[in-house]
Amino acid sequence: MKKFSAVIVALLTVLGVLTAAEFEIRVESSSKTGWVKSGEKVRVRAAAFLDGQPLPEGYVMRVALWKDGGSYKKLTVPAEKGYVTELSLDKPGWASVSFALRDPKKEKEEILLKKKQRMVGTGIVLDPSELQVVRPEPADFDAFWNANKKELAGVPLKVLEKKEVPLPGRIGELVACYDVKLACVGPKPVSGYLCVPRKAGKKYPVILGVDGAGVRNSWKSPNPDAVTFYINAHGILNGQAPEYYKKLAGKELRGYPYFGADARETIYFKYMFLRVLRALEYVKSLPEWNGRDIIVRGSSQGGAQTLFAAAMDKDVTLAVASVPAMCDFAGCLAAPVRQSGWPRPYRRLEKDSPKPAAWDYYDGVNFARRITCPVYISTGFMDMTCVPTSVFCMFNQLASKEKHMETHRDMGHSGRNDAGNAAIMKILGQGGKKN
Repeated sequence: MKKFSAVIVALLTVLGVLTAAEFEIRVESSSKTGWVKSGEKVRVRAAAFLDGQPLPEGYVMRVALWKDGGSYKKLTVPAEKGYVTELSLDKPGWASVSFALRDPKKEKEEILLKKKQRMVGTGIVLDPSELQVVRPEPADFDAFWNANKKELAGVPLKVLEKKEVPLPGRIGELVACYDVKLACVGPKPVSGYLCVPRKAGKKYPVILGVDGAGVRNSWKSPNPDAVTFYINAHGILNGQAPEYYKKLAGKELRGYPYFGADARETIYFKYMFLRVLRALEYVKSLPEWNGRDIIVRGSSQGGAQTLFAAAMDKDVTLAVASVPAMCDFAGCLAAPVRQSGWPRPYRRLEKDSPKPAAWDYYDGVNFARRITCPVYISTGFMDMTCVPTSVFCMFNQLASKEKHMETHRDMGHSGRNDAGNAAIMKILGQGGKKN
């Protein structure tokens, strides 16, 4: 009967009577928050559905279990039977279980789940405040970045291009948008979209938006209550056809996180980070800035840039870093071993003998010690890219007296940061302090 129902659904979909079939895995956890005590057993159950009905036979569920200490296991089980397991921890750290659906007849094609997710799951965390960094920071950490800032200062701030880009409808009447390029040290300029409220004579908070991993156009983020400047990560052209970014990602910028990975001076992120400082220098020169409020926000790779900005520019007054990358690179050297944050360069550089010294200068745990403004961090207990332990390890190093951590038991690598967004809106609602 189940097979017959699936055939009917498929036939009606082909005929256009129904929309594409929607696959879903529902995950239940006995822990409401994902926070656990030592030795506590958390029961996790997964069940698969097709258009709200139990999944018919013929599909498989891929199960992946991760636990700090290097325990990683993959299973393949009949999807219609579901799966039940238990998660537990007896030392500070993180464990998770994820689920994905596959059709054995389409070996290379993974079925998209509800809301276009490729996997769902849940995780647990035990005593993350006990997680500490494995390696001390370099003795010349500040000297290195001061030298880089001096190199940046050697290139005068100059607007290379400022071209207005029309915005549609009412927002275009309230806000002007410009495609901006700025001279910068390194091979590429700063490139992004600047949005400025049109109301003359008023001063505004500034929001600098920094980009996550990948190769893409900058975001336009017009706001009648703020000056916003969203820059792309690579200093590339904005407003191009999708093929332009696809070609860059597949050729010139393919594997960019590992470019120059053997030396601190040549690591690709050096100039990416310095472009963030140049962007901050630029927005502080704008007559529309209120002279006080500078917000930096970003997710993943953008979260790493946000931490860098807040550490290196004391004019930053609020940092909102969602699921930040580039934290706790030396986690893979800990005992018990824990997974490092993206892009996990040690393993990539040399499998059996990690050479971490160069990457210590780019690790968020070291930037965190220099951040004093309010900081809002988020992490998901299902994030396999910027894993929770890497984020908590950085969070434990933050020097800020006002630091906030938002956690989500079932969230993967998502930019969700509700508390951080609320903090931004509070500033915009007040328009900063009174002049």
